Amino acid sequence: MLRSMKSRRLNACAKARACQTASALVFGLLIHMPFTAQGWAASLEEEGADGPKNRSIVEEIIVTEDRKGSMTAPGLEEARRRMTRISGAVDLVAAEEFGQEYVEHLGDMLRMTPGVLAQERYSEEIRLSIRGSGLGLNFHLRGVELLLDGTPINFSDGFGDFQEIDSRLVRYLEVYKGGNGFDFGAASLGGAINVVSPTGRTAADANSLMVEGGSFGTAKVTGMMARAGDDWDFFAGATGVHSDQFRDHSTQITGRFTTNVGIKLSEQVETRFYMIANHINQEIPGSLDFDTALTDRKQAVQNNIDNDWARNIRSLRLINKTSVQMGASGQLDFGAYGTIRDLDHPIFVFIDDEVRDYGLFGRYTDSLSLAGLRHNITLGMTARRSTIDDDWFVNEGGRRGFHIQSTQQDASIIQGYATDQIYLTDTFAVDLGLQAFATKRDFTDNFDPINDDVVNYSALNPKFGLLWDVAPRTQIWTNITKSAEPPAFSELVQRPILQFVELEKQTSWTAEVGTRGAMGPLAWDVTLYRAWIEGEFLRFAIDGNIPANSFNADDTIHQGLEAGLHLTAAEGLFGRDEARLIIEGAYTLSDFFFQDDEQFENNQLAVTVRHLLNAEVRLEEPDRFHIAMTLEWAPKAPWVDFANTLRATDYAVFGLKAGATIADGLEFYANVQNITNKRYISTFSNVIDASVDGTALNVFTPGDGIGVFAGIKASF
Repeated sequence: MLRSMKSRRLNACAKARACQTASALVFGLLIHMPFTAQGWAASLEEEGADGPKNRSIVEEIIVTEDRKGSMTAPGLEEARRRMTRISGAVDLVAAEEFGQEYVEHLGDMLRMTPGVLAQERYSEEIRLSIRGSGLGLNFHLRGVELLLDGTPINFSDGFGDFQEIDSRLVRYLEVYKGGNGFDFGAASLGGAINVVSPTGRTAADANSLMVEGGSFGTAKVTGMMARAGDDWDFFAGATGVHSDQFRDHSTQITGRFTTNVGIKLSEQVETRFYMIANHINQEIPGSLDFDTALTDRKQAVQNNIDNDWARNIRSLRLINKTSVQMGASGQLDFGAYGTIRDLDHPIFVFIDDEVRDYGLFGRYTDSLSLAGLRHNITLGMTARRSTIDDDWFVNEGGRRGFHIQSTQQDASIIQGYATDQIYLTDTFAVDLGLQAFATKRDFTDNFDPINDDVVNYSALNPKFGLLWDVAPRTQIWTNITKSAEPPAFSELVQRPILQFVELEKQTSWTAEVGTRGAMGPLAWDVTLYRAWIEGEFLRFAIDGNIPANSFNADDTIHQGLEAGLHLTAAEGLFGRDEARLIIEGAYTLSDFFFQDDEQFENNQLAVTVRHLLNAEVRLEEPDRFHIAMTLEWAPKAPWVDFANTLRATDYAVFGLKAGATIADGLEFYANVQNITNKRYISTFSNVIDASVDGTALNVFTPGDGIGVFAGIKASF
């Protein structure tokens, strides 16, 4: 099956498909129209048509609207302003956008970012995809470079987890879609997400305590402290969570601690040390068949209960970053990080992993005048290595039994990148970029050396973009980028056979065009893109309880529309100047399909929701109260199989949230999720052809039912 699929040759896209897609894009733009562009209006107004030259205005806003950051850790407005200089689809999500609501995982924070698909699995585990990245992977993370304070959470082979992200210890998130993650050396189809921690200078409060709880036995406590002096700053935060979750056998007990210390060594030099520790226990309920997932959705798979399926993690991450100001506008950032991680993972076997992940990074930025033109240049590199001691045992009721497998997986990668943004006029810039990497996969079987193997991959990825400040608060941009992703160990080693399969790297060219800006009460962010992919990593489920096999498809197409809008629909309500009605949301059109495949012709790729709308209508008076109705709507069910014979479910899930300032420094908030108790499929693993007799279809994860959560925050 694997070799037959790899042998398929694909041709040009059918004209009918192109017409259908063009119509869908136009229809989506006119009818659904954008939704989520908070922050762009203020940022573009600060920049003005002349870009970063309006320093006096920028500095005043940073001081008055955001606690000023430092060289090693920029403040919110500084980060937002920097992102408006990128000629591509990006987003910045500040903690204020989700601070007054119950947030469980990364997907909750990114709900209003168009183009991001975050589907719940269990506990904090989600299926995260941007523009169809990691499309066939229904566990862990693939195709998006996830970073914490600029250092990769993904292992060096590209495989990743979410467990180091504490939703309450976040200052803001930077989302770089597709090839726009060049500043981090990312060369994946999905791009990069950088999660930025608070510091003693950027934390919203000097001290805060949050107590949250609600349905499914949920209790959560978070404490934070921030201090700053003339030459130093300090931040520390900790979170403890207990939740039984909606489904049986889904209990989660976690403890997380984050701290960082910044030291100003001179007027030109600052260094910062981070420490992030995690203690995580998560039960795994397993996948169900379609009918059970809808009729008995709390049910866990009996085998998961009997063998105590779980993911238990202990991890410690250390980071150092040093920034040196060089000349009038240059800055050199460099540092190192290291993570040790212990995983006990009883599933269909008992997996015991010890992980060592570490790396070096360096980045230089400057603004120069050459040949009468302004050049904003970036030069960077990263060198990373991950070593995993991977031992498998027979799972005997959640305990280690007979030792059946012992391997070591070493992955290393060196990346380099350079960009030059050339301003041909004060308002029009050309972006040139180049990213290159060389990576190695080294596999050792401690029981049988005949399975040992080594493979190397490398790539050179260019970028070309244009950025036009049409007006002081409006931009138009376009770019063309190339990406290349080598296979991870989970794809190269398809157990139970402990040998590398012949997989090529996945490559793609992506073209996008978009606009962002503001006009009066309206702010928008709209992108059209199309990606031509060769060798896309696709998977099919062997069994709902066993990870899937991978193969290289031939030519596939990912294209779509990402649209956001933020509209202040009314102000001065109830005779109060500050009271206002806000409408916002995110619409994503995803059209992903085979291109004239011998077996699947032009079928849609499985899994991804074609139309996804997240919307919110909010009545608020800042610093006093807010009440909002939310909607997540997928009007057309996604395909479960490549043969396009079985769909999952469409759904419309409504929520309600509200909050109020009780007294100075004391806030109360509450959320109701899925208020209609809608039964639907949240996510699933795809299969080849669901109509074939004997196909295992216990691949579905039900969405959570109605839940009520509340919290109180004291700041002092």
